[in-house]
Amino acid sequence: MKKILVPVDFSQHTDITCQYALELAATYGAELKLFHTYFDQIILTDTSFPDTLDMATLYNEQLMREIFKQAEAGMKDLQEKLEIRIREKNLENVTISTHVSGGEVEHELLEIYNEFKPDIIVTGTTGKGNNLNVWGKVSTFIIDHVKVPVFTIPIMKSFKRFDNVMFAADLSEGNNHSIATLLELFSPFNNQVHTVHFCHTAKVAEAEVKMKALQSGFSKEIAEGRINFNVIEIEGENQDTIDQFVKGKLINLIAFQPHKRSLVYMVFTRNITKKNLFATNVPLLALPLGKR
Repeated sequence: MKKILVPVDFSQHTDITCQYALELAATYGAELKLFHTYFDQIILTDTSFPDTLDMATLYNEQLMREIFKQAEAGMKDLQEKLEIRIREKNLENVTISTHVSGGEVEHELLEIYNEFKPDIIVTGTTGKGNNLNVWGKVSTFIIDHVKVPVFTIPIMKSFKRFDNVMFAADLSEGNNHSIATLLELFSPFNNQVHTVHFCHTAKVAEAEVKMKALQSGFSKEIAEGRINFNVIEIEGENQDTIDQFVKGKLINLIAFQPHKRSLVYMVFTRNITKKNLFATNVPLLALPLGKR
């Protein structure tokens, strides 16, 4: 991993997002690309005054210059803060570059993704004002349109490391590749991966057969104690079962394989969706689809 793209909005959330990105960069000796985009289109109302258009255009240009100036200042401050951390921790293998642009956020994200060609993207799950609807849509858009792992970080007080990672196996085609990607990505961290499938009682027997077939491809990693495989029966509310597992195993990262056949990712069963993942308030990692 040599390139990490970090979309930022200068909200309170930006700090913890950058902490996670910096941890990965320090481990791999990578470049952090901090990226911010501001909306550069202002809708003007109609008016009957003949000279208003010129005045509005001038006002519009002045306003956009001020917005750009503020964005540049915000990026400069963020870069300086991160460079101080890098010097304090003697992270000589980490570099930072920045990019500020104006435009529609999804379009600009794809532009910088195609230009920078990152190995991973680290972003927040909420934006300014803790707005999950807006920033959640942005992170979902990123996951849908890129071919690299995407970290989404909730608002947290501190970095939680990667000691216990849960992979939400849906037992579909591609899980083998996702698990292999996950093991490779976190090999420097000496952590444990818990591969889990949640299902109701009627589906347990079928799920166990599929899980056994899945784990057969990772006999070496199982013997090394790096990974385990479990089918968990849902008892009561779906969210309660997930929360109990996450708390009991001290899970500090949940990885999953998103499916693009639906606007809502069916990551565990038809009854458990991405909404359940967000509710855990644990960092999420979407792994690209593929075959091993």
